Amino acid sequence: MKVLILGNSSIFQRKIFPSLIKFKKISIEVASRRKNNFNKNIKTYKSYNDSIKKSDANIVYISLINSKHFKLALFALKNNKHVIIDKPFTLNSKETNKLINYADKKKLFLSEAVVFHEHDRFKNIIKKINKNKKTNISASFHIPKLKKNNFRNFIKFGGGCFNDMSTYGAYLIFLFLRKKKYEIKKEHNKKNLNDFFSLRVNSRIVNIDASFKFNSDYKNEIVIENNSKKYLINYAFSPPIDKKTYIITQYGKKKEYKLSFQKQNAFDVYFSKIFSLIKKKKYKFFYEEIKEISKIKEKIQ
Repeated sequence: MKVLILGNSSIFQRKIFPSLIKFKKISIEVASRRKNNFNKNIKTYKSYNDSIKKSDANIVYISLINSKHFKLALFALKNNKHVIIDKPFTLNSKETNKLINYADKKKLFLSEAVVFHEHDRFKNIIKKINKNKKTNISASFHIPKLKKNNFRNFIKFGGGCFNDMSTYGAYLIFLFLRKKKYEIKKEHNKKNLNDFFSLRVNSRIVNIDASFKFNSDYKNEIVIENNSKKYLINYAFSPPIDKKTYIITQYGKKKEYKLSFQKQNAFDVYFSKIFSLIKKKKYKFFYEEIKEISKIKEKIQ
Protein backbone atom coordinates (compact mmCIF):
# COMPACT_ATOMS: atom_id res chain seq x y z
CA MET A 1 0.00 0.00 0.00
CA LYS A 2 1.26 3.47 -0.85
CA VAL A 3 0.42 6.85 0.71
CA LEU A 4 0.80 10.14 -1.16
CA ILE A 5 1.15 13.10 1.22
CA LEU A 6 0.05 16.51 -0.03
CA GLY A 7 1.95 19.13 1.94
CA ASN A 8 4.98 19.29 4.19
CA SER A 9 3.22 20.68 7.26
CA SER A 10 4.52 20.87 10.79
CA ILE A 11 2.26 18.03 11.96
CA PHE A 12 3.40 15.89 9.04
CA GLN A 13 7.04 16.37 9.99
CA ARG A 14 6.49 15.94 13.74
CA LYS A 15 3.93 13.12 13.92
CA ILE A 16 2.59 11.75 10.63
CA PHE A 17 5.89 10.93 8.88
CA PRO A 18 7.47 9.35 12.00
CA SER A 19 4.38 7.16 12.29
CA LEU A 20 4.11 6.10 8.64
CA ILE A 21 7.72 4.94 8.36
CA LYS A 22 7.05 2.38 11.13
CA PHE A 23 4.75 0.46 8.77
CA LYS A 24 7.07 -1.76 6.72
CA LYS A 25 4.49 -2.54 4.04
CA ILE A 26 3.61 1.14 3.49
CA SER A 27 5.58 3.28 1.04
CA ILE A 28 5.41 7.07 0.96
CA GLU A 29 5.44 9.78 -1.69
CA VAL A 30 5.27 13.52 -1.00
CA ALA A 31 3.98 16.49 -2.97
CA SER A 32 5.29 19.75 -1.55
CA ARG A 33 6.25 23.22 -2.71
CA ARG A 34 8.75 23.48 0.13
CA LYS A 35 12.29 22.17 0.10
CA ASN A 36 12.42 18.88 1.93
CA ASN A 37 15.00 16.72 3.66
CA PHE A 38 13.37 13.38 3.03
CA ASN A 39 15.16 10.15 2.34
CA LYS A 40 16.25 10.01 -1.32
CA ASN A 41 14.17 6.86 -1.74
CA ILE A 42 10.97 8.87 -1.21
CA LYS A 43 9.58 10.13 -4.50
CA THR A 44 8.58 13.81 -4.44
CA TYR A 45 6.37 16.04 -6.58
CA LYS A 46 6.00 19.82 -6.75
CA SER A 47 2.42 19.93 -8.06
CA TYR A 48 -0.47 18.58 -5.97
CA ASN A 49 -2.72 17.89 -8.96
CA ASP A 50 0.04 16.26 -10.99
CA SER A 51 1.02 14.06 -8.08
CA ILE A 52 -2.55 12.80 -7.71
CA LYS A 53 -2.77 12.02 -11.43
CA LYS A 54 0.68 10.46 -11.81
CA SER A 55 1.13 8.61 -8.52
CA ASP A 56 0.01 5.02 -8.15
CA ALA A 57 -0.64 5.62 -4.45
CA ASN A 58 -3.74 4.00 -2.94
CA ILE A 59 -4.24 6.76 -0.37
CA VAL A 60 -3.93 10.54 -0.52
CA TYR A 61 -3.32 12.29 2.80
CA ILE A 62 -4.06 16.03 2.63
CA SER A 63 -2.05 18.11 5.10
CA LEU A 64 -2.45 21.60 3.66
CA ILE A 65 -4.12 24.92 4.53
CA ASN A 66 -7.82 24.51 5.29
CA SER A 67 -9.13 26.17 2.12
CA LYS A 68 -7.45 23.55 -0.09
CA HIS A 69 -8.96 20.48 1.58
CA PHE A 70 -12.22 20.13 -0.35
CA LYS A 71 -11.04 20.64 -3.94
CA LEU A 72 -8.01 18.39 -3.61
CA ALA A 73 -9.98 15.71 -1.77
CA LEU A 74 -12.60 15.67 -4.53
CA PHE A 75 -9.88 15.56 -7.19
CA ALA A 76 -8.24 12.61 -5.41
CA LEU A 77 -11.55 10.74 -5.21
CA LYS A 78 -12.13 11.35 -8.91
CA ASN A 79 -8.75 9.72 -9.49
CA ASN A 80 -9.80 6.66 -7.46
CA LYS A 81 -7.76 7.40 -4.34
CA HIS A 82 -8.80 6.81 -0.74
CA VAL A 83 -8.59 10.13 1.13
CA ILE A 84 -7.49 11.19 4.62
CA ILE A 85 -7.68 14.89 5.54
CA ASP A 86 -6.18 16.82 8.44
CA LYS A 87 -8.78 18.63 10.52
CA PRO A 88 -10.91 20.45 9.59
CA PHE A 89 -12.29 17.95 7.08
CA THR A 90 -13.87 20.78 5.05
CA LEU A 91 -15.13 24.30 5.78
CA ASN A 92 -18.87 23.52 5.61
CA SER A 93 -21.40 20.69 5.55
CA LYS A 94 -22.17 21.12 1.84
CA GLU A 95 -18.57 20.28 0.95
CA THR A 96 -18.52 17.43 3.47
CA ASN A 97 -21.67 15.81 2.11
CA LYS A 98 -20.43 16.09 -1.46
CA LEU A 99 -17.22 14.25 -0.59
CA ILE A 100 -19.08 11.53 1.32
CA ASN A 101 -21.58 10.97 -1.49
CA TYR A 102 -18.82 10.78 -4.08
CA ALA A 103 -16.69 8.42 -1.98
CA ASP A 104 -19.69 6.19 -1.32
CA LYS A 105 -20.52 6.07 -5.01
CA LYS A 106 -16.97 5.04 -5.93
CA LYS A 107 -16.50 2.75 -2.87
CA LEU A 108 -13.57 4.74 -1.53
CA PHE A 109 -12.43 5.45 2.02
CA LEU A 110 -12.69 8.87 3.70
CA SER A 111 -11.45 10.00 7.10
CA GLU A 112 -10.68 13.12 9.09
CA ALA A 113 -7.36 12.60 10.90
CA VAL A 114 -8.34 13.30 14.50
CA VAL A 115 -6.32 11.16 16.89
CA PHE A 116 -6.37 12.60 20.43
CA HIS A 117 -8.93 10.01 21.55
CA GLU A 118 -6.77 7.18 20.16
CA HIS A 119 -4.14 7.81 22.84
CA ASP A 120 -3.93 5.23 25.65
CA ARG A 121 -4.66 7.90 28.28
CA PHE A 122 -8.01 8.76 26.80
CA LYS A 123 -8.98 5.11 26.39
CA ASN A 124 -7.92 4.48 29.99
CA ILE A 125 -10.33 7.12 31.30
CA ILE A 126 -13.21 6.02 29.07
CA LYS A 127 -12.99 2.57 30.67
CA LYS A 128 -13.11 4.07 34.17
CA ILE A 129 -16.16 6.27 33.66
CA ASN A 130 -19.39 5.03 35.21
CA LYS A 131 -21.91 5.85 32.49
CA ASN A 132 -24.78 5.72 34.98
CA LYS A 133 -23.29 8.57 37.02
CA LYS A 134 -23.28 12.28 36.22
CA THR A 135 -20.22 13.30 34.20
CA ASN A 136 -18.91 16.86 33.97
CA ILE A 137 -16.26 17.62 31.38
CA SER A 138 -14.20 20.79 31.23
CA ALA A 139 -11.89 21.25 28.24
CA SER A 140 -9.49 24.00 27.18
CA PHE A 141 -7.25 24.40 24.18
CA HIS A 142 -5.61 27.84 24.12
CA ILE A 143 -2.54 28.71 22.05
CA PRO A 144 -0.17 31.74 22.00
CA LYS A 145 -0.22 34.44 19.35
CA LEU A 146 0.40 33.13 15.85
CA LYS A 147 2.97 34.58 13.46
CA LYS A 148 1.50 37.23 11.14
CA ASN A 149 1.88 35.10 8.01
CA ASN A 150 0.26 32.00 9.56
CA PHE A 151 -2.64 30.85 7.34
CA ARG A 152 -4.93 30.68 10.39
CA ASN A 153 -4.91 34.50 10.40
CA PHE A 154 -6.58 34.76 6.98
CA ILE A 155 -10.24 34.16 6.08
CA LYS A 156 -9.37 33.27 2.48
CA PHE A 157 -7.29 30.33 3.72
CA GLY A 158 -10.02 29.03 6.01
CA GLY A 159 -8.45 30.59 9.09
CA GLY A 160 -9.95 31.48 12.44
CA CYS A 161 -10.23 29.63 15.71
CA PHE A 162 -13.54 27.95 14.89
CA ASN A 163 -12.33 26.45 11.61
CA ASP A 164 -9.11 25.30 13.21
CA MET A 165 -10.38 23.90 16.52
CA SER A 166 -14.10 23.20 16.30
CA THR A 167 -13.37 19.59 15.37
CA TYR A 168 -12.11 19.01 18.92
CA GLY A 169 -15.29 20.37 20.48
CA ALA A 170 -17.42 18.37 18.06
CA TYR A 171 -15.56 15.16 18.88
CA LEU A 172 -16.08 15.66 22.62
CA ILE A 173 -19.82 15.81 21.97
CA PHE A 174 -19.61 12.85 19.57
CA LEU A 175 -17.64 10.69 22.02
CA PHE A 176 -19.67 11.41 25.16
CA LEU A 177 -23.15 12.29 23.87
CA ARG A 178 -23.65 10.24 20.73
CA LYS A 179 -27.32 9.29 20.28
CA LYS A 180 -28.28 11.32 23.39
CA LYS A 181 -30.42 14.44 23.64
CA TYR A 182 -28.59 17.61 24.60
CA GLU A 183 -28.76 21.40 24.47
CA ILE A 184 -25.94 23.68 23.30
CA LYS A 185 -25.03 27.22 24.24
CA LYS A 186 -22.20 28.74 22.23
CA GLU A 187 -20.19 31.93 22.06
CA HIS A 188 -17.93 33.39 19.36
CA ASN A 189 -16.15 36.71 19.71
CA LYS A 190 -16.35 37.50 15.97
CA LYS A 191 -18.48 36.31 13.07
CA ASN A 192 -15.67 35.81 10.55
CA LEU A 193 -12.04 35.54 11.63
CA ASN A 194 -12.71 34.67 15.26
CA ASP A 195 -9.91 33.96 17.74
CA PHE A 196 -12.18 32.52 20.42
CA PHE A 197 -15.20 30.28 20.77
CA SER A 198 -16.71 28.31 23.58
CA LEU A 199 -19.54 25.85 24.01
CA ARG A 200 -21.61 24.59 26.90
CA VAL A 201 -23.47 21.35 26.38
CA ASN A 202 -26.05 20.09 28.83
CA SER A 203 -27.77 16.72 28.96
CA ARG A 204 -29.36 14.54 31.60
CA ILE A 205 -26.16 12.64 32.35
CA VAL A 206 -23.23 14.52 30.69
CA ASN A 207 -22.27 18.21 30.73
CA ILE A 208 -19.45 19.67 28.64
CA ASP A 209 -17.88 23.10 29.08
CA ALA A 210 -15.15 23.82 26.52
CA SER A 211 -13.20 26.86 25.37
CA PHE A 212 -10.81 27.33 22.44
CA LYS A 213 -8.59 30.40 21.97
CA PHE A 214 -5.89 31.92 19.81
CA ASN A 215 -3.59 34.63 21.21
CA SER A 216 -3.63 33.35 24.78
CA ASP A 217 -1.43 31.62 27.33
CA TYR A 218 -0.97 27.97 26.39
CA LYS A 219 -3.47 25.58 27.92
CA ASN A 220 -4.32 22.13 26.63
CA GLU A 221 -6.24 19.92 29.03
CA ILE A 222 -9.41 17.96 29.67
CA VAL A 223 -10.83 17.50 33.17
CA ILE A 224 -13.48 14.83 33.68
CA GLU A 225 -15.47 14.51 36.91
CA ASN A 226 -17.36 11.25 37.42
CA ASN A 227 -18.42 9.11 40.37
CA SER A 228 -16.61 11.28 43.00
CA LYS A 229 -13.36 11.23 41.01
CA LYS A 230 -11.68 13.92 38.95
CA TYR A 231 -9.36 13.04 36.04
CA LEU A 232 -7.01 15.59 34.49
CA ILE A 233 -5.41 14.86 31.09
CA ASN A 234 -2.45 17.06 30.16
CA TYR A 235 -1.70 17.92 26.50
CA ALA A 236 -5.17 16.51 25.88
CA PHE A 237 -5.82 17.45 22.25
CA SER A 238 -2.26 17.17 20.92
CA PRO A 239 -0.31 14.65 23.00
CA PRO A 240 3.45 14.88 22.39
CA ILE A 241 5.25 11.85 20.99
CA ASP A 242 8.65 12.53 22.56
CA LYS A 243 7.86 12.48 26.27
CA LYS A 244 5.71 10.74 28.85
CA THR A 245 2.20 12.02 29.50
CA TYR A 246 -0.04 11.45 32.47
CA ILE A 247 -3.47 11.43 34.07
CA ILE A 248 -3.93 12.92 37.52
CA THR A 249 -6.79 11.30 39.40
CA GLN A 250 -8.19 13.09 42.42
CA TYR A 251 -10.29 11.20 44.97
CA GLY A 252 -12.42 13.63 46.95
CA LYS A 253 -10.48 16.70 48.11
CA LYS A 254 -7.25 15.17 49.39
CA LYS A 255 -5.96 12.07 47.65
CA GLU A 256 -4.25 12.37 44.28
CA TYR A 257 -2.77 9.69 42.07
CA LYS A 258 -0.58 10.35 39.03
CA LEU A 259 -0.62 7.69 36.32
CA SER A 260 2.16 8.06 33.72
CA PHE A 261 2.04 6.75 30.17
CA GLN A 262 5.01 5.88 27.99
CA LYS A 263 5.83 7.93 24.89
CA GLN A 264 3.20 7.26 22.27
CA ASN A 265 2.30 8.58 18.82
CA ALA A 266 -1.49 8.32 18.56
CA PHE A 267 -1.12 8.32 14.76
CA ASP A 268 0.33 4.79 15.08
CA VAL A 269 -3.01 3.57 16.42
CA TYR A 270 -4.98 5.61 13.89
CA PHE A 271 -3.04 4.41 10.83
CA SER A 272 -3.10 0.79 11.96
CA LYS A 273 -6.88 0.97 12.16
CA ILE A 274 -7.22 2.84 8.85
CA PHE A 275 -5.01 0.46 6.86
CA SER A 276 -6.89 -2.53 8.23
CA LEU A 277 -10.29 -1.08 7.31
CA ILE A 278 -9.17 -0.17 3.80
CA LYS A 279 -7.95 -3.73 3.23
CA LYS A 280 -11.30 -5.05 4.47
CA LYS A 281 -13.20 -2.43 2.44
CA LYS A 282 -15.14 -1.29 5.51
CA TYR A 283 -15.88 2.37 4.95
CA LYS A 284 -19.43 3.05 6.16
CA PHE A 285 -18.60 3.72 9.82
CA PHE A 286 -16.28 6.57 8.89
CA TYR A 287 -18.85 8.08 6.51
CA GLU A 288 -21.34 8.17 9.39
CA GLU A 289 -18.78 9.58 11.80
CA ILE A 290 -17.85 12.41 9.43
CA LYS A 291 -21.55 13.20 8.87
CA GLU A 292 -22.22 13.37 12.61
CA ILE A 293 -19.22 15.58 13.26
CA SER A 294 -20.36 17.90 10.46
CA LYS A 295 -23.88 18.14 11.95
CA ILE A 296 -22.45 18.92 15.39
CA LYS A 297 -20.28 21.68 13.91
CA GLU A 298 -23.35 23.26 12.35
CA LYS A 299 -24.98 23.33 15.80
CA ILE A 300 -22.01 24.97 17.51
CA GLN A 301 -21.19 27.44 14.69
